[in-house]
Amino acid sequence: MTFAIPKGLTQNSLITENVINVELNDTDIDRMMTKILERAVKRGRVSGSRVDTKAYDGYLAKLQRSPHLAGVDGDRGLEVLDGWIRSSVLVQETAGLRRDTVQMGYLRPLTIAAYRSGLPRSQSRNRRADALAYKAMARMIKARGDENESAVIQTLFLETFGRGVELGPFPSTNPSYDGSEVDIDTLLALRFIEQFEGNEAHNRDLEPLDPPVPLAVDPVGQDLLDFLTFYGPKLPVAEAYTHLSALLSLRLFQLPLVTAHAVRSLLSTGAQLPVGANPCAQYFDFVRLRGHPSDELSRMSVQRDLEVMRTFFGDRLLLRSLQEAVAVLPTKPDLGETAAARMAALAALKDDGMMQMALQMQISTIEAALAPTDEGRAFVAEVRASEGLTAADQLTAILVEGLRKRGLENQVKWFHSAGGIKKAYGVLKGDLRSRGSWRYSLSDEGLVALLCMVFVDRSGQRTTTRLPIREVLSRLERRFGILIDAPPADLDSADARAGAAANLSAFTQRMKLLGCFEGLSDDFNAQFVTRPREAAK
Repeated sequence: MTFAIPKGLTQNSLITENVINVELNDTDIDRMMTKILERAVKRGRVSGSRVDTKAYDGYLAKLQRSPHLAGVDGDRGLEVLDGWIRSSVLVQETAGLRRDTVQMGYLRPLTIAAYRSGLPRSQSRNRRADALAYKAMARMIKARGDENESAVIQTLFLETFGRGVELGPFPSTNPSYDGSEVDIDTLLALRFIEQFEGNEAHNRDLEPLDPPVPLAVDPVGQDLLDFLTFYGPKLPVAEAYTHLSALLSLRLFQLPLVTAHAVRSLLSTGAQLPVGANPCAQYFDFVRLRGHPSDELSRMSVQRDLEVMRTFFGDRLLLRSLQEAVAVLPTKPDLGETAAARMAALAALKDDGMMQMALQMQISTIEAALAPTDEGRAFVAEVRASEGLTAADQLTAILVEGLRKRGLENQVKWFHSAGGIKKAYGVLKGDLRSRGSWRYSLSDEGLVALLCMVFVDRSGQRTTTRLPIREVLSRLERRFGILIDAPPADLDSADARAGAAANLSAFTQRMKLLGCFEGLSDDFNAQFVTRPREAAK
């Protein structure tokens, strides 16, 4: 039996702002980066876009006529220029019901000036994650005592991605090439961007971030800041973009998972998760041999996390319902001053007698909105007649069933898109259409990005150059929730431990290939990993 929560009811929405700060649906890290760069330059502000995404030929013709280009005259020159732009600067996308209309999508990450183009035109696929990333950085800067967070962020991004760019007067609507030395693809991108006219209108979105689960949100800002502070200025722009995207991808992928663990703990025991420890325990395979115990352990780790997401769907709907029910309670409880405090207080009210009555009212509202012949009425009656279920349990079951198709599907879309299943730097590998093939695995780009973060001292003031491999593994687990040499506790077995032992050997071999491993002997205590990239300090 299936039914849908009727449209027009507040319960029909999938937004749960009191639990998580983003919309869980299909997203794209590469498309999102341009808006993050724009927020950094404009100190939290963003512009709408007026660009005609189907006018590529016109922009290309303008570029061909630019006095800054030579040797691209005539039809043959235009053909060469077109091929160069498409392969190195512009990512095109399809549109229309049949996906048969080609249009400009977004610019490849070559320069901070990309936002001038107004691409990508639509921001909906960012799911508010671009705002979250910026505000998470501002939150961490403020926490360490700096007053002018927006100026600090702007400086950090310009030192890494602003090479060759003249921003112009604030709010820097039309950045341009400043004449300094840049690589040829970046120069072409800057000349192409100069054919666009930036939008003068700016939307202010400067409210500070108040995350319901700081343990899930704060690492997003901290990783981006650490990378830009210690590594960004020392790296080529293209490599810096790749590593930054890898870090953002992992943290946004883990955002709902960490939130899910925190919420489940509150609802089941009332306990907060320990601060500073990542609860994900995700096993990453380096053996890369299908059917190997290490491969199977990685597969089971993914399937376990998909189940965590399914449980999280009901939990976040319940917490939203608890928030809505507070308004009808005869005595308004003090929920606290922060989003985290309010969520904990709501979880504690779950079994309160008056709250149970308020939740029953919500069930009655849903039932009354269903048509007399709707199958949902029978389902609601069946749930209400079930013994041993509280009103919270009943409402959760009804909401999950009534929103199952959209809600669970959208969560899985976030899972595979934030996880970067189609990206080289992603943490999820496999066939998009076959969830059974999904594995946790790191490319060289993703691994180097994480290793760079591992070498940042806990104080956040400096980096180290050399660490024992045991310490590297410990920091990967503590900071990122990544397991390599041991199975997750809930997936432990003799086969799993054997697979993890082989995985450690494969990981060590990867370190050797990356040129950042020193093995003074076969003794585990005499094996070291060196920092894979030069740091600013």
